[in-house]
Amino acid sequence: MLDLTIIGAGPAGMTAALYALRSGLNVGIIEQGAPGGQLLKTEKIDNYPGFADGVLGMDLATNMFIQISAFENFQLINDTAKKITRTSNGFTVDISTEKVETKAVIIATGGYPRTLDIPGEKEYSGKGVSYCAICDGFFFKGKIVAVIGGGNTALEDAIYLSSMAKEVYLIHRRNTFRGSKILVDKLKSLSNVHLVLEKIPVEIKGDNKVSEIVVKDVKKNVISNLYVNGVFLAIGQIMNSDFVKETLATDDTGHIVVDEKMKSVIPGLFACGDVITKDLRQVSTAVGDGAIAGQMAYEYLSKL
Repeated sequence: MLDLTIIGAGPAGMTAALYALRSGLNVGIIEQGAPGGQLLKTEKIDNYPGFADGVLGMDLATNMFIQISAFENFQLINDTAKKITRTSNGFTVDISTEKVETKAVIIATGGYPRTLDIPGEKEYSGKGVSYCAICDGFFFKGKIVAVIGGGNTALEDAIYLSSMAKEVYLIHRRNTFRGSKILVDKLKSLSNVHLVLEKIPVEIKGDNKVSEIVVKDVKKNVISNLYVNGVFLAIGQIMNSDFVKETLATDDTGHIVVDEKMKSVIPGLFACGDVITKDLRQVSTAVGDGAIAGQMAYEYLSKL
């Protein structure tokens, strides 16, 4: 039986493992893909402390995994977690071929951005198409950008980008916003933010980088072009939490509800990183969550 099983090997999961391993726990990480999570899809990170010139997402992920792999009390289980069950001795985690027995569990499965699935989106990801304004907004200082969405995240992204971009187009399929009124009022007061309402994006174009976005009027079916240097998608995330929705409380967007110590309502079951309900989702916050979860798991187990 493992002391601790961590589901997910992104920055939160690997940081949790590091803290637990250093405390002497026998730790296993269940990861269905390569360790690194969203880091593997991030070309360069420029807002992670300690790297003045930025760091490649692949390099950061690799270094994190090398660090935890050096511990003899660590094992990687390449599989998919399907179910968590409470037992008299702790938990069992169902994977494809067996059950992993463990005394405690940390869920760090994260999520992934919703996509538009339109021509050009995938081709220009990292070349003008971004899913994180806080991560990439700095690269568009003095340039023209578009934000897609109508919720609070889209409104906040447009406001944030307006402080550095020359012009910001906010594209939304309706003529009203789902976001809060205070954000809408703030947005309308900004002279360099332009509302493009009742329009949907249908294609992203460019050469080596994004140069324009094609939009369609939802009522008139008329096509028009906006010349932009960047496109920020803020249409939500899909959480990897379906396998625990019958066990744990989740909010209306699928995020797991935990307290400030990363504890769920079930003793010994923790969650951290992007999969939990919180305001800011960055590599640095995932690492902070993971450190807390790993330490809290150790303290929980030390009292058994």
